[in-house]
Amino acid sequence: MKKALVISLLAVVGLGLAAFAGPLSGCWDLGTILEVDKGTEQVEMLWFGSTLTLDYTTCGWSFGSTAKFSKHAFTNLFFDAAGSVGAFGFYGVLDFVPQTPSFKFLAGFADLSIAGVSLYAGGMVYNFNHSTALDPNIGIGYIVGGYGVAGDCSIWVEAQFNAPSQIYTVYAYGYQSLLDWILYYDTDVCAWQKPAWTVQTATCTAAWSGLDVYVEYPFACFDLLTTINFDCENGFDQVCFEIDDICTGLDWLLLDDLNICFNVQTKSACGQFELVLSDCVCFTPYLNLVVEQNAITGIELNALTIEYDMGQGVTFKAGTLFDATWGFTGIAKVDDDAAACDTGYAYCWDETGGLTRFADCCINDTYDEYFAILVDGDACCGGAFSVSVYNWFNDELTDAFMDWVETELDIMLGVGSNTTFYFGVDLDAEGLDNLFGKVKFCF
Repeated sequence: MKKALVISLLAVVGLGLAAFAGPLSGCWDLGTILEVDKGTEQVEMLWFGSTLTLDYTTCGWSFGSTAKFSKHAFTNLFFDAAGSVGAFGFYGVLDFVPQTPSFKFLAGFADLSIAGVSLYAGGMVYNFNHSTALDPNIGIGYIVGGYGVAGDCSIWVEAQFNAPSQIYTVYAYGYQSLLDWILYYDTDVCAWQKPAWTVQTATCTAAWSGLDVYVEYPFACFDLLTTINFDCENGFDQVCFEIDDICTGLDWLLLDDLNICFNVQTKSACGQFELVLSDCVCFTPYLNLVVEQNAITGIELNALTIEYDMGQGVTFKAGTLFDATWGFTGIAKVDDDAAACDTGYAYCWDETGGLTRFADCCINDTYDEYFAILVDGDACCGGAFSVSVYNWFNDELTDAFMDWVETELDIMLGVGSNTTFYFGVDLDAEGLDNLFGKVKFCF
């Protein structure tokens, strides 16, 4: 009862402030999953969740607060802020676990761009005992880095202090992606939750733990990426040379990257091939080279998907997963450990029929086939609606009707531009499995 009162008060306060504060916005959603016990035919609340998000913008700064509730607890409360002062940009998030109750972490980043050079620095204070009521066990860590261009050369440098390296993220995806993944990405369903980056050990003495340098420059007829790493374990760890997109003389085959690494005692050479595929209308094949003892012995079809727009807001989707594990399509020459270049992944279907290698995103890792019908259109009062029906199969279930395992029906109905209702029903061979319902209101 007290919990319901807290939720109601937060909602009333948020909606009341929205009535007179233009820069204030937010969303409140409330959802539950009801599971049917096949033996007793009783209905049990399997999951309950409610999230209230408030955002306030002023003077070019945005301030946010998010409160998350589960079936039995006030699970998470965090505050975030982003803005700039002159040439400096600032980003931060403060997180608490009210259920424990305890402090979870404080993270912040600052960046500066001047004279063609971009600098960034970030740190975190993290409580390793946040999930219990024990005394706090605090660790701190931070990184300092920068990147820029000098003629035809691009340079990235980053030093870590009791923190894992993030230079590859900045190099490959950009600094903003680093902020998104560390500070802002939050989900209950899949992949990452805050924080996606944390400190290494529980110590308040953030000793130096690593230094990375990336330099990309033209060399002969190609662009060469050189990476140098120093750490606290080996001093000089390794230097690597990487070449991307090497033409093999075959239109359908590309050497995606060739990586040669040296450290004090060993050397490794890893090459990864990539098949160049043309557009196949509405079909998407997932092909992989078969490599045995550094020789390409064949091509295998790991998965095949189809997506076709039938018009009038109707889409047909289907997919078949032939082999769940693939990803390494290369050659390796490693002095001491031949597995150093072998990086295969296990794939599965997510809830939308896409392939993912993140276990938390799997709808079920035993499902290998599906087909689905999706319908989208306009609803009442300027809103929108969508209906999706996914049918899942497992071809190893020989006693099942046509290998069918489960059918999911999901309905989204928008009422106006700020209120959305969600409904879902899951059916399996034994009948009704569970019911899902959710309402989301934004202002």
